[in-house]
Amino acid sequence: MLDNLRANKGGIITYVFLFAIIIVFVVSFGPGSFDKGCSGGEAPAWAARVDGETVSVTDYERTYANLLRNFQQQAGQAFSRELAEQLGLSRIALDQVVDRALVVAEARRQGLAISDEELARTILEIPGFQADGKFDREGYKRAVASAYGSESRFEAVLREDLLYQRMMAGLRETVKVSDAEVKAAWSAEHDRASLLFVRFPLAGARLEVKKPDAAEVAAFAARQGPRIETFWKENPARFDQPKKVKARHILVKVAPGGDEAAARARIEALAARLKKGEDFAAVAAQASDDQNTKGRGGELGFVSEGLVEKPFADAAMALAAGQVSAPVRTSSGFHLIKADEVVPARQVSLEAARLPIAAELLVEDRATALVAERSQAALKAVQAGQKLTALFPAEAPGKKVARLGGLPVVAESTGLFGTEAAYLPKLGNVPGLAAAAMAGTVGKPLPGVFASAQGPVVAVVEKREQPDPSQFEAQRADVATRLRNRRESQVQSAWLKQLRETSKVEVNPALAQAAVRPDAG
Repeated sequence: MLDNLRANKGGIITYVFLFAIIIVFVVSFGPGSFDKGCSGGEAPAWAARVDGETVSVTDYERTYANLLRNFQQQAGQAFSRELAEQLGLSRIALDQVVDRALVVAEARRQGLAISDEELARTILEIPGFQADGKFDREGYKRAVASAYGSESRFEAVLREDLLYQRMMAGLRETVKVSDAEVKAAWSAEHDRASLLFVRFPLAGARLEVKKPDAAEVAAFAARQGPRIETFWKENPARFDQPKKVKARHILVKVAPGGDEAAARARIEALAARLKKGEDFAAVAAQASDDQNTKGRGGELGFVSEGLVEKPFADAAMALAAGQVSAPVRTSSGFHLIKADEVVPARQVSLEAARLPIAAELLVEDRATALVAERSQAALKAVQAGQKLTALFPAEAPGKKVARLGGLPVVAESTGLFGTEAAYLPKLGNVPGLAAAAMAGTVGKPLPGVFASAQGPVVAVVEKREQPDPSQFEAQRADVATRLRNRRESQVQSAWLKQLRETSKVEVNPALAQAAVRPDAG
């Protein structure tokens, strides 16, 4: 691979436009200038450590900003930071900065470097630093000083970016796709089927079956002791719940290197106002520095150990309902915390849970038997020549629709899917169904009933498309590109995984918690 990497020197300018986008965005927003909601305040001092080398929070913020901007370009401004956090952009950004550090370190181990000449040429050709077709030296200095603090810092980041891109370009060059593989991929893409199917919902069957009485539950519990114990062990979250507190907070931020004494004086003044009887939510709305929560009176929802920084969790867990904490220091600054509600830890023993579990499993068994009976009856009917759409018509005026526990049971079409489809449209993962569809005959039911997590499925082959060899040459190039892109992604993912496994990677716990829950402590 090293030869491929060294051969990619001439491709550096390919990435100029990528850096132009980054420069324009960072100049507009600057490191640390946007609020992701991390920890309710300022980010920690470091994001990660990779083999002892520190990845700065600034690098993390820059990566997050670019991800957010890319999503907003695709989805419009309706793609908010709240939606970004629901989709896990913080976690993705953390993973990306760690991957970048791993790749750069590996490139250096392999002896790769970006020369001063290459670096200068890249900077000179970035459109964001051009004015009237020429490099604007003063504009460049102002932009990078604003976004990075100094030219040397910007150039160090850019050098690493170029090194990263060269390494990844060289990795991609190792991927080879043969003509036979392209032909096989083309055949797979054009070997497709669609199904008419009916799924018998377990959720509906649970509502429809007869609920067991106390004697039936007791008898089931006596027969099924090991099964009940296994269920209890495999569902600890249901039977061993930690203490949690529904909390509000008021935050006074303390920036790294900021005036801690002034922040402490301010939080103590706010605490004094609360002691005099002012409403906590009103004070939070007026004075808190947490922009994510002040609009709702500092409300955080339920917090527990592991979801927020330890000092915050310790203080919150010590409160009784209605109490307000003394000032608490976290990486974000000083907090005042109020407990609106306290839910004590709840540990349900196996003996206490035995009968409720027995009742649940007995209902599940009856529901499973019911959908099995209904699906087998449907299969026999279509095997006898009846139409699935006649047996289970779609909802329409004047048509009686089959129901199970109130849920409609209707025939639907999957639409076309290929031989390699892991998840079938409208059905998800149904083991064996795709292969059976490809081997089936149009208009004929598939043999047997197929199990899905939502309930058993009966299906009939609706359409079948097979490759037309005369179309291959016209479509070869597009298929080859898609196949190569897919292979490159697979190779890249496997290589990055290997790098992580052979390196020491430490993610800042506070930042990791913020990536999981952006609105607390």
